[in-house]
Amino acid sequence: MKNLRINNKIILQSLLVSLISLILTGCANQLPPGGGPQDKTPPEITFVYPSNGTVNFSDDHFEIEFSEYVTKSTVQEAVFISPAIESTLDYDWSGTSVKIMLPGKLKDNVTYIVTIGTNVEDINNRNKISQSYSFAFSTGPKIDRGIVQGKVYADKPQGIMLFAYPVADTVINPIIHKPKYISQAGVNGEFKLLGLAFDTYRIFAVKDEFNDLVYNVGDDSYGCPYADISVDEADSVFHGLNFFMSKEDTAKPRLLSATMTDRFHILIEFSEPFDSSIVSAKNFVVIDSTENKIYNPVFAFTGKAKENSMVLSIKDSMKKDNNNFLQVSGLKDKNGNTTPKDFSQIVVSEKADTSAPNTMQTKVVNVESLKGFQQEFIFTFDDGFDSLKAKAGITAGERRGKDIKCSVSFIDDASFKVKILDELNQKENYIIKINLNNIIDAAGNRRDSVYTYGFKPVSQTDITGASGSVQLTAGLEKEKVIVVLNGTDGSKKNYQKKIDIKKEFKFDKVAPGKYLLWSYVDKDSSNTFNYGKPFPFLNSEKFIYYPDTLRLRARWPVEDIKLEYK
Repeated sequence: MKNLRINNKIILQSLLVSLISLILTGCANQLPPGGGPQDKTPPEITFVYPSNGTVNFSDDHFEIEFSEYVTKSTVQEAVFISPAIESTLDYDWSGTSVKIMLPGKLKDNVTYIVTIGTNVEDINNRNKISQSYSFAFSTGPKIDRGIVQGKVYADKPQGIMLFAYPVADTVINPIIHKPKYISQAGVNGEFKLLGLAFDTYRIFAVKDEFNDLVYNVGDDSYGCPYADISVDEADSVFHGLNFFMSKEDTAKPRLLSATMTDRFHILIEFSEPFDSSIVSAKNFVVIDSTENKIYNPVFAFTGKAKENSMVLSIKDSMKKDNNNFLQVSGLKDKNGNTTPKDFSQIVVSEKADTSAPNTMQTKVVNVESLKGFQQEFIFTFDDGFDSLKAKAGITAGERRGKDIKCSVSFIDDASFKVKILDELNQKENYIIKINLNNIIDAAGNRRDSVYTYGFKPVSQTDITGASGSVQLTAGLEKEKVIVVLNGTDGSKKNYQKKIDIKKEFKFDKVAPGKYLLWSYVDKDSSNTFNYGKPFPFLNSEKFIYYPDTLRLRARWPVEDIKLEYK
């Protein structure tokens, strides 16, 4: 009898454990089943309250329902209301739906736009919503109907914010002022600003890294409009406001270090990329503060150095036990920021340099920029040398002996460009000769030999082209308009043409490949696209894109392309 009671007790305990496990399992969070195909479907918004276009709205909340479970925190970061409501919103969740409580009474007779941005993620696989979603309602009897549509052209446009400010505001400064209206670009960069009151607006694209709805110089990328945009009763929808993104750099480049790799070379590192085309040995001096002596570097070049670095060559012998410093003056980065003067201490090396300069790289310049079938080549060496002596030893000619005319121009003290000046015979083989006995480094090293580079002229069978016309709107007929071909296959092939008097363009010597075609109005005649500036405000230049990727095959140029400014 005792054993029976024990057995019954054991059975009851087992049943109790099973029941508790079942209850706990039912209460646990539901997880996606293991195995099967990976979930790549982004969440969608299936319902909103109030519905888009509601008037005389007086409720104290709005609602959003998603197609699946989403991460709550990403929703709270992605909900924006225009015009802005300063107080904090309260979120009340029920499954895939959320009721968002308004902090107080809304303003009378105002159109509000709720935007759910592209930061919303699902729980299963962190898939982001592919396109921002907006709906409008009014606390008065009518809805503001102004709409601005456009596209942000960027590598990853999803999530880039659009800030809209009425131009009537006294000062528009996106650095300190939050926008009146906001929207967000989707996966393909397209955006739509809804519910705008009829007015004129200045609209910026901002990669808002801190989600604070202001533009942070140096941290946020920006896009400036080519013009202020108006919507009114007669024309309530504006199409085609496009943006390129850029980032302001206001930091001056700094000299971080100077390291002697041997008796004749100093490797210098900067805080950022610099403009190597205007930096020469004249920007540097070595100061021996112990003996109050100054040494002048003889060569400056990039060679094998990284993007933020360059190499100086020096002939003078420096004393290891003395205090030596490198001084740089007038160092300029790629954005024009200039450092008047900077210093770095040098530890002197007594290591010898016995290696003669070697050819490191040969690059063929884009043939599109050339006349006829002339060609250009860039030669880069791993050490600096005297350009005047080197130039005397550079020639070009037919492989069988007849010389041809060429010009030589130096990029820095270790690289130069050879441009062929004569018309070339496509059936002939040609060579460029470099007498290495004239390539002498700071240590006096040289090679008693001739470097020979062979090439064949570019043939019509090796190239392709693209041509067409540009339709301009009123006011652009007298402007300088540029058409650009950008290679998309990783080779960085880029070509640029100004349209002719007939508003036509023709690229007739293009390397085969895939290209994007676009055009811009070069208002400042700089031959480069001007991104503008948020504050003090400067318009960007207007641009348009051809909608399709061009696949240019050798001997099969694409013709009759039409670009249209609207």
